[in-house]
Amino acid sequence: MRRRIRQQRRALSSEAMDYAATALASHLVRLNHFRRARHIGLYWPMQGEISPLPVMQHPIAVNKHFYLPVLAGHFARSLRFAPFHPHTELRSNRFHIPEPQVPPGCQRSVRELDLLILPLVAFDAEGYRLGMGGGFYDRSLAHLPHRRSWRRPRLIGVGHAFQEVPRLPREPWDIPLGIVCTEKGCYRIGS
Repeated sequence: MRRRIRQQRRALSSEAMDYAATALASHLVRLNHFRRARHIGLYWPMQGEISPLPVMQHPIAVNKHFYLPVLAGHFARSLRFAPFHPHTELRSNRFHIPEPQVPPGCQRSVRELDLLILPLVAFDAEGYRLGMGGGFYDRSLAHLPHRRSWRRPRLIGVGHAFQEVPRLPREPWDIPLGIVCTEKGCYRIGS
């Protein structure tokens, strides 16, 4: 399934990807979670992933701070988040994914973000996501199931509408998403 959906994503035309990214941004900015958040984690789109980056250009984003994931060291197994704006210098990590070049002291823990917009390969109606298979987001978010009060960050998974599947296999470490957004709209899970 992972291979099939990734191939389908990569086959999208640049026009279809631009349309999807613009439509996604228009849905994201309407969410209360987005409107209230000040520190928002995004991702750099790769291999046909729907781009969350246009949300940064919306007028409502003026006083918000955006971050991209970075691998803290060559053997890192979880993510930190570095400040990002359109003029940030980027360098590719070991997976060839661009990362902001900032001193480690400027990076944030995922717990310091109000909102995290995550990429996915597939998702189901119960909010479970299938990622690329590296487990970086799972390890970075492992603290969430152990919190009893407000859980930070809030999670929004984003993908193309065709990435929805009837049901995904579950692992004990999987953390369901609260909201999933596509170019067709946003869907609140479990409430």
